[in-house]
Amino acid sequence: MNVELLDVVLFTTYFLLLFLAIFWLLVLFSKKSQDALKKKLVHRPSFTTIVPAYNEEANIVGTLKSLIDLDYPNEKKEIIVVNDGSTDHTKAKVIAFIQQYPQHNIKLINQKNQGKGRAMNVGLQQATGEFFACLDADSFVHPDALKEMLPYFTANQNVAAVCPLLKVKKPTNILQKVQWCEYTINMFYKYLNARLDCIHVTPGPFSVYRTKIVRDLGGYDETTITEDLEIAIRLQKHQYKIVQTFDAIVETVSPANWKDLFRQRVRWYKGSVDNTITYKKLMFNKKYGDFGFMRMPTIILSGIIAIVLTATLLQNLAGKFFHWLASLQAINFDLITLIKNFSFNFNFLSLPFAKLFIGLTLIFISFFVMIKSYQVIKERITNHGRTFISLFTYLFIYGLFLTTVWTYIAFLFITKRRNTWGK
Repeated sequence: MNVELLDVVLFTTYFLLLFLAIFWLLVLFSKKSQDALKKKLVHRPSFTTIVPAYNEEANIVGTLKSLIDLDYPNEKKEIIVVNDGSTDHTKAKVIAFIQQYPQHNIKLINQKNQGKGRAMNVGLQQATGEFFACLDADSFVHPDALKEMLPYFTANQNVAAVCPLLKVKKPTNILQKVQWCEYTINMFYKYLNARLDCIHVTPGPFSVYRTKIVRDLGGYDETTITEDLEIAIRLQKHQYKIVQTFDAIVETVSPANWKDLFRQRVRWYKGSVDNTITYKKLMFNKKYGDFGFMRMPTIILSGIIAIVLTATLLQNLAGKFFHWLASLQAINFDLITLIKNFSFNFNFLSLPFAKLFIGLTLIFISFFVMIKSYQVIKERITNHGRTFISLFTYLFIYGLFLTTVWTYIAFLFITKRRNTWGK
């Protein structure tokens, strides 16, 4: 019975994944492109960057340096740092930076630790820019990023947000190189989603917004742990357009150990589930087109598939283990006799060809997606020390880690525990 259940789950999962793969391939090779238009800026609008910071003494100076180095008129730029109750030297480093660069319009706001959503709203209240961006205090903007992003707003007045190309900054160990692969593939999926106006998250590292639109929608949700995902879904709910560009590059520091990565991914994925539930009325709602029918259901589908498949596999393995124990008990655990009488019989025709075909198909699709992803971000796979070991780890091992994350998230929902803003 266990084997039958495993087969049902396996083939159902394969059908879903194959369906999604074919769908996105059709989007990729569709002749009718819905890529966003981009026009030349006729004037330089005022712009504000809000930097929410909590214990970011290691990176805050580099983050601010990247902002003052933006290729944009100084008189049009404003930087607001919201120190969200840091207990390290973040505040002192920001003050020193402001004193070092008095010619730049940099403000520091200090508040008790109230979370990133509150920090963003405090900054938004003070922002004077026609456009604004959030920049996490561990991320760094390339100098031409703003000039590449603002023209999308000129081309279409319904554009509410523009997202940059995200990359991991200087990956050193295998884990960070694996995250480079992950970010790269995620950018490919964002490329596909952008063609259908299905972007569901505007990342903290330098997504640019029309200030008036976000203010009219009430600012950031201060109760969610993924405010960048919530605001994006809210923009989609009000049928604003979100653009993904690959011309503006922002680099972010990725977790260097499994513990920090686990905490970060739990926050990300649990936040995605929370907000999917909050905005469940958008799901399968024809008013929201592809976003309602494709993007909203698949936000948490991968997590559900991972948990169900893992639970079924564990059940199957447990059944085989107890059957093996029962067999040993029947021979009074006479392992020596069992080993002496062991014979290896291999029958090629007895191989599970259907399952092997499924596995090979999924591996082929994975490699195809990997290749296309690097083409989209215009990078070579072996650049910057990224090795095939990290690719192999991502393709064949990293999924087990993400399954553990999703399993823990299921535990959090069952026990009704809360998560907080953090790495």
